[in-house]
Amino acid sequence: MFKEFSDPIHQLIKADHCEVKVINSPPLQRLRFISQLGVAYLVFPSAQHSRFEHSLGTMELAGRIYKNLNIKDERLYSLVRLAGLIHDVGHAPFSHTTEVLMGDKSHESVGERVILEEGVGEIMKSCGYTEDEIELVRKMAFKKEGSTPKIITGEFGADRMDYLRRDAYFCGTSYGFFDYSRLLENIVLVDGKKCVHVSAIRALESFILGRYFMYSQVYFHKVVRILNIHLKEVVQGFIREGLLNPEDFHRKTDSHILSLMMDRQGEEAVRRVLGREHYREVFSTSSKDVFEFLRDRLLEKYEENLLRFDHINKQVLDEDIPLWDGHKLISLMEASKLVSSLRDIEFYRIYANPTYREEIREYVRKISS
Repeated sequence: MFKEFSDPIHQLIKADHCEVKVINSPPLQRLRFISQLGVAYLVFPSAQHSRFEHSLGTMELAGRIYKNLNIKDERLYSLVRLAGLIHDVGHAPFSHTTEVLMGDKSHESVGERVILEEGVGEIMKSCGYTEDEIELVRKMAFKKEGSTPKIITGEFGADRMDYLRRDAYFCGTSYGFFDYSRLLENIVLVDGKKCVHVSAIRALESFILGRYFMYSQVYFHKVVRILNIHLKEVVQGFIREGLLNPEDFHRKTDSHILSLMMDRQGEEAVRRVLGREHYREVFSTSSKDVFEFLRDRLLEKYEENLLRFDHINKQVLDEDIPLWDGHKLISLMEASKLVSSLRDIEFYRIYANPTYREEIREYVRKISS
């Protein structure tokens, strides 16, 4: 027996009896109310998709990648799909935006706790999975895949392949679209390592470029970034007032935060997010030295509260991708002039209170010329 989910990215996602039991559990259902891209929908209005549908998509892609690797183990296939399904259960409200407020806990470490403490592991046991199998699911889901090929995580894992296409679709951009069918069909297993056959190098380059442009144009959009900064400030204020508890923050949803904010729409900190009164960019550079010089001069002249500073650094690749030419493994960075020519994304930005925007911009222009 299967339950079917309609999906704009993968068309039809089928879940078996045990997967449905996990999907219906409170930790998974909470993800319906966690936006995939935080408050990016305030810039890209249709980016209203949730961690829930991304989790279903990751489960589906994890299964497809596994099948294409030609591993003949149906039990492991089921475990891989479950790992894709639960990989995001530890996300806090507004996803990565507020993750820093959980202290040294990443969403992966919180996710591991959820599996152990909030019933998901027990559901797997009721389906007949052993403690060792549940431990393997945890390792695959939370970046500890160890002896198994990186199917969920990694440069071209199911997680990343799903969110790039899904985010591009819902943001209304074309950056994240790539020939994922060709890429999927050419993922191969060589000496226990997940690789891409060299014949699909153009599809892989398209995937890398899509990720590159989604980060530079969407995830790191200047307004998305400042709204994230303001949102974190609002949530930190709620925590200081005792309205939110960092210890159970991962059990809350976006709606909890929005409800508190809607009750305080007259407050300046809230208006910065919900009232479009966010600070405006007055300067951007890729030079750390220029940024630090301007930051120090501005803080000598203006109150710190009138300014916000942002630094972004993202590598083109977190790790090199091996290609298989039928005889040996070769490096993508060596094989692709296109990928090797890309520079890491690095921005340093200065934002100013809207009232002082032109004055501060003029001052920056004066001292930087």
